[in-house]
Amino acid sequence: MTTVRVIRAEIRAARLRSRPVQARRERNDKIYMVLLGLLIYGGILVQAVRRMITAPPVGPVVTNLPVAQWLFVGCAVLGLGLLIRALLMFGPVVAGGPFQFWLLSTPLNRRSLLGRRFWWMVVIATIVGGLLGLASSALLRADLAGRLLSTSVGAGLAAGLVAVCVLLQESGKDGNRLSTVLTVVGVLTAGSAVFVTPPAIDLPIMVAAVVIPPIFAVVRAYQVLGRLDRAALAGGADMLTATRVAVSWFDIGLFTGIAAARKWRRIGRVASRPLRGIRYVAMLSADIRRAFRNRAAFYVWAGLLLTPYAADRLIPEVFVATVQLLMCTIAVMPFAAGLRTICRSAPLRRSLGGSDAWLHLTHLVVPSAMAVAWTLLTSPATGFALALVIVPIGAVGFAYRRATQPSFDYSGAAVDTPFGMVQPDFFRQLIRGPLLLLFVAAVQLYL
Repeated sequence: MTTVRVIRAEIRAARLRSRPVQARRERNDKIYMVLLGLLIYGGILVQAVRRMITAPPVGPVVTNLPVAQWLFVGCAVLGLGLLIRALLMFGPVVAGGPFQFWLLSTPLNRRSLLGRRFWWMVVIATIVGGLLGLASSALLRADLAGRLLSTSVGAGLAAGLVAVCVLLQESGKDGNRLSTVLTVVGVLTAGSAVFVTPPAIDLPIMVAAVVIPPIFAVVRAYQVLGRLDRAALAGGADMLTATRVAVSWFDIGLFTGIAAARKWRRIGRVASRPLRGIRYVAMLSADIRRAFRNRAAFYVWAGLLLTPYAADRLIPEVFVATVQLLMCTIAVMPFAAGLRTICRSAPLRRSLGGSDAWLHLTHLVVPSAMAVAWTLLTSPATGFALALVIVPIGAVGFAYRRATQPSFDYSGAAVDTPFGMVQPDFFRQLIRGPLLLLFVAAVQLYL
């Protein structure tokens, strides 16, 4: 029986025979782009790593290192829990249409077919995790040994994350239970670090605990690649395509639409009850019901309550209000789903009737109430009286600006710059909302 290596060599040879000039040109262009990317981005990465190793970045000094260490551990565990669900939405091992039809339907060794994709994911995850660990240790003003240990911890956790997701993909499990356990453990760890002074972490023991198990997990995940069926490999193809298009067009709505459709298909059905009241009262009732059905939004809202208290123990007091503003904005955004739906659908507004201003105000009630409640619960961390007014206004204003943003217009005039053709109007559309948030943060700092 032929091997995967022979098939790949034959495909490359057939491409050269059928289109010799175009194939060589495409190959040379690909080599040129890879070398250019390695020279530019690799150089930037090397300089950044050297800077983080030799000299810490300029910024506020961490006043309590054990708290920062345990917060790092809690956030890492919390991030693992959330990333498990995110990776399982994409696969993580994905096979597109041509690859699935022409190669996976053959009797070739499936592990050899998928091995290259798997190892690339492990290598990329290890590099990204190591860089995040190095950046975190630099922010904590750790010494050289601490930075090396933090880098190894981040790299090991990221590689283990990919391996665990592949094992869950092979078993057909959605990973919700494991994700929930890790998320709860991460929140409890971070919460205990915020409200209780913990002891310092023995870093060598932690490194051994988070580096050795991922090695066995990666080996086990590579062994089960041959048992991945076509349904598991094709499940995340639509999400991957939507993500590529959303990144190319800078429109995250292309991705969130498919993610929301998947979520509601997984729920399957909900209890249907008639709406009470007329017009705006019924719309408000529907928006409240929509918010209560989105349990993940409440979990995010509640988990972010810890961030101002953590900032109060780690950074100077003048920056705590800015952290409160940013976290309140993130906590409120999921509750503006009804506002986004109304603003992006003109037929829906015409069918509901009434003025656009009243429709917008009706669907701003829920985000405003959640912003005010979140600010009141986190106000002891800031001690800033004006934050009770500025933070909700900034968070709700950002949500309103993003929800009422029209579709991106790519037909504006372009300016030739050393970095290529740039559309000034396109950048103006991108900063709609973030510019308002930056202005509110500046007002906080100078009051």
